[in-house]
Amino acid sequence: MPLKVSELEQLPPEELKKRMEDLVLQQVRLRAQARMGSLKETSSIRNVRKDIARIESVLAKKRGRNERL
Repeated sequence: MPLKVSELEQLPPEELKKRMEDLVLQQVRLRAQARMGSLKETSSIRNVRKDIARIESVLAKKRGRNERL
């Protein structure tokens, strides 16, 4: 299930970084499964990649707010 930006914006940066690390590890595992041919839902790789991008966007937005203050 895709992550919602509104939920991500409420989390502190440390939690976002932890979630991103978990998603990157999950992405590595999914890519390995895809190479071995045991991955049934190939769309899960795309969904994880988009979730990582969402988190990176929220982190960049938070960094921008901090720099302006």
